[in-house]
Amino acid sequence: MKVRHFIALLAVTVLLFSCSIKKMAVNSMAKNMSGDATAVFMEDNDPVLVGEAFPVILKMMDMLAATSPDNSAIKSTAGSMYVMYANVWLQGKGAMLPYEEWETQKELYDRAKKHYRRGYDYIMEALDLKHKGFKAAFDSADYENAFAGFKKEDAADLYWGGAAVLAGVSTDVLDPNFAADRDGAVKMLFKALELDPDFGNGMLDEIMMQYYASMPEGMGGSMDKALYHYKHALELSNDSLVSIHVSYASTICTKKQNQEGYDEFTAVLEKVLERDVESVKENRLANIISQQKAAWLLENRDDYFLFGF
Repeated sequence: MKVRHFIALLAVTVLLFSCSIKKMAVNSMAKNMSGDATAVFMEDNDPVLVGEAFPVILKMMDMLAATSPDNSAIKSTAGSMYVMYANVWLQGKGAMLPYEEWETQKELYDRAKKHYRRGYDYIMEALDLKHKGFKAAFDSADYENAFAGFKKEDAADLYWGGAAVLAGVSTDVLDPNFAADRDGAVKMLFKALELDPDFGNGMLDEIMMQYYASMPEGMGGSMDKALYHYKHALELSNDSLVSIHVSYASTICTKKQNQEGYDEFTAVLEKVLERDVESVKENRLANIISQQKAAWLLENRDDYFLFGF
């Protein structure tokens, strides 16, 4: 009997030890995924290659999150990656399809919404792990308590969470789920701006520029604030992210429905195409993708300006 008890105890000990080793390995892998591995992606010069690799990485993150459910870093990384994939390789691809391929576009947008939601859910879980009670307070619109104790390091999760919802809304303004989360998403972005005004070397400013330029004045829109964030984004990034100029052209230049706006739209995007994407290695992938979008916008610019009709 004593021998059987000892063997049973030994088996449990081995099992617990192996689980502990497994978690350590998972946590170590997740740490690397959010650091050096991400940099490898961003330095690549082949968007197709990266896009084809992304689904495998996403499923790996799902497995890591399932293996280590209390690891907020894994969920933060998974959340941001789902949002990036949905934005660039699903919604971005769909946006550049011709009208006659509207069925394919809708399919890509529907998939993008699913992945934006997965990313958002991961981010919310990560924040709830870091700040107990966050999600309950946030869901009840008690933002003061929801954000209590938040620090500068929380700005990244707030950015990706807010971006996921607003991007989801942009794929389908009638989607009731994303529409219901829109006000909270805006609160997340403003909180991120409060905690870390320089977050992402211009990434946060870029999305704030889009927000202020797209909203009516009566709902908080402001062209002056949009222009401020455009200039601040350029300053923070040392003008190394050409997506900032693409966003400026599509959200600010198009507000001027006249020849001046049309000419500025054209000039800005033509300069984007002239940029040397090899000059800033860490932004190479993002800049290549932005140049592709700029070329498409130039080719279809007449669809964005109606003053000649």
